[in-house]
Amino acid sequence: MNVGFHLKARKEAVRVAKRRTPHDAALDALIPAERRDRYERGVEMLVARNELLGLLEATRKAEGTSKRELAHRAGLEEASVRRLLTAKTANPTSETAFRIIAALGIK
Repeated sequence: MNVGFHLKARKEAVRVAKRRTPHDAALDALIPAERRDRYERGVEMLVARNELLGLLEATRKAEGTSKRELAHRAGLEEASVRRLLTAKTANPTSETAFRIIAALGIK
């Protein structure tokens, strides 16, 4: 069974069923149809990245660890950890994310 096809068809059905907004019209004007899937994947990746960073910050707060202590345990600069966990546009490398995950004891 081609799960990717079914997910794509479902997304398209939801997109068509939604009421058209000015945002949708702008996307149609700015992003050609043949690049729309790539754009949607990019948006999904950004959302996933933001969810991961939110999870890391929530875990840090829940265990009562300061950003300074987390940086020390992860072997990272304090400023890097602070920016990563507070900036809306943070874009960690996989190594940095894995270091923080390990320092928080997430398995």
